[in-house]
Amino acid sequence: MLDKKFLGTFLANKGLDAMLVSSVHNISYLSSYFGFSPLERDAYLLFTHDNRYIFTNPLYSHEAASQSSDIQIIVHTKNNPFPKNLATILSNKKLENIGFENDNITVVEYLKITSATPAHFIATSLDHLRITKIPSEIQKIKNACEIGDIALTTIKKYIKLGVTEKKLANLLDFTIKKLGADPSFPTIVAFGKNSSIPHHHTDDTSLKTQDIVLIDFGVRHDNYCSDMSRTFFNGKPTKKQKDIYATVLNSQHKAVTYIKDSLAKNSPVDAEKVDRIAREYITQRGYPSIPHSVGHGIGLEVHEAPPISPSSSDNIGEGMVFSIEPGIYLEGKFGVRIEDLYTIQSGKLIQLTQSPVSLQEI
Repeated sequence: MLDKKFLGTFLANKGLDAMLVSSVHNISYLSSYFGFSPLERDAYLLFTHDNRYIFTNPLYSHEAASQSSDIQIIVHTKNNPFPKNLATILSNKKLENIGFENDNITVVEYLKITSATPAHFIATSLDHLRITKIPSEIQKIKNACEIGDIALTTIKKYIKLGVTEKKLANLLDFTIKKLGADPSFPTIVAFGKNSSIPHHHTDDTSLKTQDIVLIDFGVRHDNYCSDMSRTFFNGKPTKKQKDIYATVLNSQHKAVTYIKDSLAKNSPVDAEKVDRIAREYITQRGYPSIPHSVGHGIGLEVHEAPPISPSSSDNIGEGMVFSIEPGIYLEGKFGVRIEDLYTIQSGKLIQLTQSPVSLQEI
């Protein structure tokens, strides 16, 4: 949870009197209450220079109040709906310029809110609100990564001829749950030509001899996420498959080396350049360009700032946690992806995922 000084600085920099927060992960981050569903609009949060308010329904009001210190809980009902309660706060506190999350509020919500009050609403981005993690957040992500490493090691023995993608994915998910966590996104298991589809929808395909096995999964533990991809070979890989695997691994290594060298020189770590270094190494060796970003931030959500992509304008800095995940995909044949999570602490790059990346034959 951020302190009031930070929130006040944010409002001052944006020229706002208050900020209306609607996305559930940002509400949780700002309140320390994680009980709202990401699938429903259970609550809104308003922060001003001096106060924070959670607007929610009676189902959550008591628990939210007990877990969110120094936050006023305002319950909306049929006779006192959220727009009316919000308008009352804005009027009583004489708040005029109100930011709202520009990528989260729906048109219907916007019209209901703005019709209830004469306040001026300004589309505002909170994309970078959670970009820098404090040590306790990084530790939670590291814990999730450790569970992921254990889970992957545990299920490798089930990668055998005849097993289906769905069965292997279910075994991995079950193992994660046995370890006291949950998957952070739907587990991807892709055999053979399915591995050439970066976000393949895991199905009933059975494992055959000489199939590549691509596994992309994450762990959610104590509300924070991990993300990792590994590629295995069911049998002896061909010369071309070995070359592709080595190219992907070297691509990741070159991106990591750039980050380490930049940190050693106290130079900015350009996220776009991280992407470019990994991407160009692959294309210069004659393989197709990566069809996705080379990396992304991670935290309460699997995909957060900073983006590590061709269009990124961010620098990667202290306290950020992010993936580096180059891949080569030959349509209709096979694909290889290697993904690890990293953070920067005390000016050093630290790898959080620890499962082996050397070429492995199952």
